[in-house]
Amino acid sequence: MTRFGMCFGKDFVGDNPLSHISVKRPVYIRLLELCQNQGWEVYVLTKKTYIGNGIFNGVWLFKNGTFERLENEIKIDLVFDWVGDLDFPPRNNDNLRVVNCRKFKELTCDKWEAYQILEEYMPKTLWVGEYKNVFDLLGKISTETIVLKPYNGLRGKGIFIGSKEKLKEFKPEKEDTKFILQEFVDTANGIPGITPGKHDLRIVVVNGKVAWCHVRVPAPGTFLANAAQGGNLTEIDYGLVPESVKKIVRVISKKFYDEYDNPMFSLDFGIDEKGTPLIFEINDQIGFPKWEMKNRDVFLMALITNFSSKM
Repeated sequence: MTRFGMCFGKDFVGDNPLSHISVKRPVYIRLLELCQNQGWEVYVLTKKTYIGNGIFNGVWLFKNGTFERLENEIKIDLVFDWVGDLDFPPRNNDNLRVVNCRKFKELTCDKWEAYQILEEYMPKTLWVGEYKNVFDLLGKISTETIVLKPYNGLRGKGIFIGSKEKLKEFKPEKEDTKFILQEFVDTANGIPGITPGKHDLRIVVVNGKVAWCHVRVPAPGTFLANAAQGGNLTEIDYGLVPESVKKIVRVISKKFYDEYDNPMFSLDFGIDEKGTPLIFEINDQIGFPKWEMKNRDVFLMALITNFSSKM
């Protein structure tokens, strides 16, 4: 029987491996149930027990809606990687089949590398490295408002968005952080038929097709639309998305499908004052829909199709 596992970065403790997930936990459970319906043995895993060659020494077995903690070694046929760092999967090829592949994860974890590939669709971006270098580069950015972000950051943490003058007041959270510098995209004119003001439009692609999309609006007085930073998320119909965005999505979806073994990912767009769509970033760690969202099962079944293609 095929053994499927969803892997996190947490310690191997307790009998509920999804205890760290709150509002969206029912959606994760539903995904595991859908996997079980395929006739697969379903597990929740942690990178902490991975010993190589596809074997985990300690897992949680999911069966009939409950978890059972097993202390023995289990070889997994396919792992859905939900670890948010590059500690997993291992760099060496040790017979571990993973969604997404290591090469694609490295791309999405490195915003500078991603820019090299998506440059024509993104705001002008410069490599900064150490924070002290940024002041020598400000003259090369045409917008008075600038965006300074860690090249490998997640969830909007450690980002500065503001005037060049105000940048002097910014203090990096970690001294060894490496940064990129971007021109600011003014999205205040919104997206016709979707939102009237500042926004971050997220398009989720699975199997080379759009499986789900939503718009995130920053909290009043801020620029960051990440849910972790107080942004407000609203599911939208992809039919409402401007054709200019869809054209870019089609090009990138095909490129990534061919080059990275059918990955699942999201693209974050902003529409500037001239109506031009620009990509802010690409992510492989795509947030799940909430239970009540209408495209929840469309998204989850797209994941099942993706997993099946890799078995």
